[in-house]
Amino acid sequence: MAKVKMIKYIPSTERYHIFCPENYILNEDEGGIVTITSPQGEINLTLSGYESNVKVDTSVLTDLFSTVTEGYETRSNSKIEAFGEGLVMEGEYSKNKDHWIWKIYTKNKNLVVVSINSDGILKEEFRNIIEFMLQNFELYSDR
Repeated sequence: MAKVKMIKYIPSTERYHIFCPENYILNEDEGGIVTITSPQGEINLTLSGYESNVKVDTSVLTDLFSTVTEGYETRSNSKIEAFGEGLVMEGEYSKNKDHWIWKIYTKNKNLVVVSINSDGILKEEFRNIIEFMLQNFELYSDR
């Protein structure tokens, strides 16, 4: 696989930063929702930052994840893992023949909801790029 030049992006909310391939289409709307799309539209990432009224623990995270994924067909059991000083919960779903990966990252009261979707099963090439992007993703605390 050829080297992919990555750029760092910090949204206007300043809740996180993410690296994405330079040739991907990056857009941020007025509400701070960021979309990152592959050049040919094969995959789409959407990142939405929020602040909770309380520190997010596994119970709060599980409830939010259930709400976010309501109406989707489960493809894998969701799991919660440590993510730096916070948590990440993720699972794979489908809806209307599209493949979705949902992730929620938390640190103290900050949350970032990430959805990744493709028309069909996510190809290994795109899965590797997304995995790299999210392994190098950093959620800021109390901003």
